[in-house]
Amino acid sequence: MILFKNVNIFNGNKQIERNLNVAVKNGYIADIYQSDIEKAEYSEYNIIECKGKLLAPSFVDLHTHLREPGFEYKETVETGALSAKAGGFTDICCMANTSPPIDNESVIKLIKDKGRETGINIYPIASVTSGLKGERLSEFGHLIDAGAVGFSDDGVDVENSFLMKTAFEYASFFKKTVFCHCEDRNLAGNGSMNDGYFSTLAGLRGIPAVSEDVNVYRNIRIAEYTGAKIHICHASTSMSVEAVKSAKERGVSVTVETCPHYLTLTDEDVYKSGYNTNFKMNPPLRSEFDRESLIKAINNDTVDCIATDHAPHAEHEKKVEFEYAPFGIIGLELAFPVCYQLVKEGKISLEKLISKLSVDAAPVINIKRQGIQKEGVADIVLIDTEKRKRVTEKNIFSKSKNTPFLNKVLQGWIILTVSKGNIVFSI
Repeated sequence: MILFKNVNIFNGNKQIERNLNVAVKNGYIADIYQSDIEKAEYSEYNIIECKGKLLAPSFVDLHTHLREPGFEYKETVETGALSAKAGGFTDICCMANTSPPIDNESVIKLIKDKGRETGINIYPIASVTSGLKGERLSEFGHLIDAGAVGFSDDGVDVENSFLMKTAFEYASFFKKTVFCHCEDRNLAGNGSMNDGYFSTLAGLRGIPAVSEDVNVYRNIRIAEYTGAKIHICHASTSMSVEAVKSAKERGVSVTVETCPHYLTLTDEDVYKSGYNTNFKMNPPLRSEFDRESLIKAINNDTVDCIATDHAPHAEHEKKVEFEYAPFGIIGLELAFPVCYQLVKEGKISLEKLISKLSVDAAPVINIKRQGIQKEGVADIVLIDTEKRKRVTEKNIFSKSKNTPFLNKVLQGWIILTVSKGNIVFSI
């Protein structure tokens, strides 16, 4: 039993109310009342003084790489979940590119069994194709029965359009979403960063924005034809979100995410980093115009949610020449403070940021998330928006440390995470 005293809350109307007391009991929010009222019935609760802090619904990440099984030296279900809890996430979707991939019931069982021990909800996203090879479909029905909440060959796109059409039809039959990594690999080639002025200065092969755009268009059009529900992963370009906006206006069942790094960094940062491989991700960091377009799409709700694309890699894998380093950065525990930079700059509101990390992400996988309100499930996060901290390898909870924000001082940190009424993380 917990009593949050004198706390600001993100309520069910997506507004912030100030100076309230919130009582949590038996996994639910038992009461919300004015902070100047004393109630004897709560005197024996674990009382947490929260003056100036914000209580919000916990976060939902639709795009996490936990690496287990097969790559436990990078991350495990346990360490990834700890990183998630430190970032305020109590619900995370793990992608299928493990070894073996999430293309069979045994791997799903392994992840779900380990997930239950973490205190948060971990939802497996199964592979669209067997072995992630893009040749034949996985057994959708069996994987759903085992616990898969959606399908994705994230890391690669399904190049065969007929196979993708069939996948959309199967997923639609089972009322599941296909999560689309949109990339034409022939256009992307062996590129390492965004194709443009700064890739030329850096002397690195570029990945053109059109390599993402064309497959966003393709997947949307196939979804429109089949009536399927699709989710566009890690949108990074202005044209991608424009395509989604147009599709939504036509009634296509499409949602889209972007990531904190695409909202706060650009290809100029890659160039200025001096070939720091922690700035290498796929899609790559794009232009300032793309970044501003994504922020605009957050504000007008074209972008449905912010996901992390948490992609851990070991130090020895990243400490190589830029073009040989693997794509990907960690993101779970840094998502809020990284994005809070935009709030401080007046680019988005605090209410919008919380919505995109939580309430607006949940419907994509058919789970509920709401603002702080009486009788609601106590999946909540306590945020200190004034807290400043330098990001160091020592204070990162993930097993891997690959982030472009190393040694940066960020503001706005999670100080407590509650899952189903239980404190699963606190500092």
